[in-house]
Amino acid sequence: LFDFLPKEMKRKKNSSSTERHYKAMIVSYGPLAPKRYMYSEVMKITSSRNEQLGKGGYGVVFKGKLYDGRLVAVKFLHDCKGNGDEFVNEVMSIGRTSHVNVVSLFGFCFEGSKRALIYEYMPNGSLDKYIYSQHPKEILGWERLYAIEIGIARGLEYLQHRCNTR
Repeated sequence: LFDFLPKEMKRKKNSSSTERHYKAMIVSYGPLAPKRYMYSEVMKITSSRNEQLGKGGYGVVFKGKLYDGRLVAVKFLHDCKGNGDEFVNEVMSIGRTSHVNVVSLFGFCFEGSKRALIYEYMPNGSLDKYIYSQHPKEILGWERLYAIEIGIARGLEYLQHRCNTR
């Protein structure tokens, strides 16, 4: 459709289209929409990526603190391509998901190829460090492991059957 436009103009067109899409979704989600942060704000929140919490296939997670004092886990995504429509759709879907057994998304950063997700901070860390340890039942005990399994099952059941966001 826009083959006659120079690359820079195509990029601006896609960028402004994504921006309009984002703003329309924010309006439709109202107060449930996660907050958008600028990259410079995310760097301040994480004290310039001072305290790393973990690393995965999609990015690196750092501990941070919001302006109101709440602790957060900020996942900086790497290898982000595309115009961002898919990212914004996913952010809005995750942002509307609310359940005691599902971590909450507080905000996000979407600035060109720089993308980050800002989640509630879980002080006990990631569950995988307990489950994949040599002796999880000795660390947590059978009762605690059972309670964790029930919580995971409730969270999955909510996401599959009761969550209004698909």
